[in-house]
Amino acid sequence: MKNALSKEFNDLLDSEDTILDTLIQKQVCLRAAVTEKKWNDLVRVTQEINEISEIFQEKDKRREEIQMTLSKEEIKDFFEKLGKVRSKLLKCKIENRVLGDYVNIARNFIMEVMENGLTQSRNKNYTREGKLESVQPRSVVLNQLY
Repeated sequence: MKNALSKEFNDLLDSEDTILDTLIQKQVCLRAAVTEKKWNDLVRVTQEINEISEIFQEKDKRREEIQMTLSKEEIKDFFEKLGKVRSKLLKCKIENRVLGDYVNIARNFIMEVMENGLTQSRNKNYTREGKLESVQPRSVVLNQLY
């Protein structure tokens, strides 16, 4: 029984390693789609990443279940593979953080431009019932000279 669990544990680690390689490649595509403003690619890659993540989570849950039943001596044989998987997970988390920071910086920049350009959007209006009413910014027309 333990031998079969060790084999399944090994297979899960190999599978997770392969999945993470694919996920890292998709994250590179995602960052390119965001920075190059290719919105169709962004939607497609995001969906692919979500599907890959779901598969990984299922396998990782099973790996954790098996890991809890194996002894420390049995797990020692898999330290190298576990370290490899953990380092790839860390790489994925860093890539997510970098992309998140980029998006936050861009969003903050746009919000600042909107606040400075449309100052009336900071005002608050209340209805007769005392409920906050969202203020719609006035139309802005930009003339371009060619």
